[in-house]
Amino acid sequence: MTAQAQFIQFSADCKVDENGYFHLTGSFDVRANITPSENELDQIVDLSDQIGQRVKQTIATATIQEADQRAARLVQEVAPHCHKHGTRPFTIITPHGRLKVSRQRLRDTTSGKAFIPSAKLWKTAQNRHLVTALSQSACKAAQEISYRKSKERLADDALAEPLLGHSTIWNLKQAEEERLEKVQQKLVKDVLKDHGTILDEHGFLPPPVKENSCGSIIEEEFSEEIEKESEAMHTYFTSEHRKNEIENDSSDKKSEEDERKRKRCHVPPDTLLLQADEDVTKSQEPGRKVNKTFTATVETGQGRCEYLAARSPESLQLLVAAVLVLLGLFSGKKLEVISDGATWIGNWIGRLTGIEVYHLLCWYHLTKRVLVGLSGLGVPKEERKLLERQILGHLWKGEVTRAIEELRALLPRCRVPTRVEEWIDFLIRKRSWIGDYEGRHSAGLWIASTRVEKWNDVAISDRCKRRGMSWTESGVLAMALHAAQTKRNAPQTAKSEPGKHTSP
Repeated sequence: MTAQAQFIQFSADCKVDENGYFHLTGSFDVRANITPSENELDQIVDLSDQIGQRVKQTIATATIQEADQRAARLVQEVAPHCHKHGTRPFTIITPHGRLKVSRQRLRDTTSGKAFIPSAKLWKTAQNRHLVTALSQSACKAAQEISYRKSKERLADDALAEPLLGHSTIWNLKQAEEERLEKVQQKLVKDVLKDHGTILDEHGFLPPPVKENSCGSIIEEEFSEEIEKESEAMHTYFTSEHRKNEIENDSSDKKSEEDERKRKRCHVPPDTLLLQADEDVTKSQEPGRKVNKTFTATVETGQGRCEYLAARSPESLQLLVAAVLVLLGLFSGKKLEVISDGATWIGNWIGRLTGIEVYHLLCWYHLTKRVLVGLSGLGVPKEERKLLERQILGHLWKGEVTRAIEELRALLPRCRVPTRVEEWIDFLIRKRSWIGDYEGRHSAGLWIASTRVEKWNDVAISDRCKRRGMSWTESGVLAMALHAAQTKRNAPQTAKSEPGKHTSP
């Protein structure tokens, strides 16, 4: 139940003193009919919200009009030939409602033209202006909910009628995307200006490509059954390894703190860890079925992590190169890369020369590929399950040769030998990307591209893949860049400490 309030008087006055300070005074008079009931406390709180909004509106209006008059006075001091020429109504849309103010006009007697000093000073339009705080609130709301619901949330927060149309919020979001993308481009440009030569020498700069060349990249899809089996197999190897460690430990039972440390994951102090990926959303643009947004995370041994997103693999490569330089890649750092094995990532990392680079195929994605490959061989299910564990058991230890031997032994008795040959060829081609996952897991090092996968969820999937949504390419990128900006501006907490990172 809402308190029935009668707003009798709200007034405020604003003056600028001789030191340039705004001096605000005001008063209000409110009557409210609140009857004793179980809802009385809620009604009182609701009343205070209503009064607070009216106070904000009254103070803001008085202060804006005084600031407008001050701007006019300053112009007249330096240009005495400019005389007052009436006022013009002006609407300022704020998070706490629409403000109606009058702005002073001046007339230049030498040219005969009239102008509004505060409009030039504040760089506003003639009739209406959205303050930055409202634009930021609109973009933040649109990051979580639809544009229409964002419109309703802003109105509810202001205790007023709708402040913006949903199309206006969409335009604000697109403008924010353009601004953030330009910030990224400027960062890349500044770094290339000083370090472009060394980056080019080491193969970090992508070769020239035709526009939209990334559109031919095909997203690899896995069935829901394969996804579940991969989760189970991933859990089996990581948990079984931890179980064996505990059983083989001849010392007394470890404390809870020791067990927690065992599960932690870290990046070595002399290493920069790059995880790269791409996310796919349905497209609403003519002639295009999907949008691809390219993402990456770059993490240091000191716990700092940069979250990145771009509209093409080439622009992401440039952005990653700039970040790596700023994080000290050419100051004795090694580079580790974990990915799902996508061709564009392999080609990118394969061009790097002159620095120590270690590229690891994500264990989780490798597990998926093994399960998919073995599912079509035409062997009985029980035998296939046993074969999956045998081959993954070899790969878990980095024993690629033994995995290939297992597959070759299968050739004479499987119904689809071409699938086996394809898998043997795959393991031979990716041999250098398959490492000792067991050893890395034991040492607390990353074995999967978990961080960038989670970043995809936060930046894109959680917002852009609800109920078959379709988006423009810029719309998806707007969500990702805003999420990256939020991550960048978030205060450092214990979660960013290397010792707090959970094992993938």
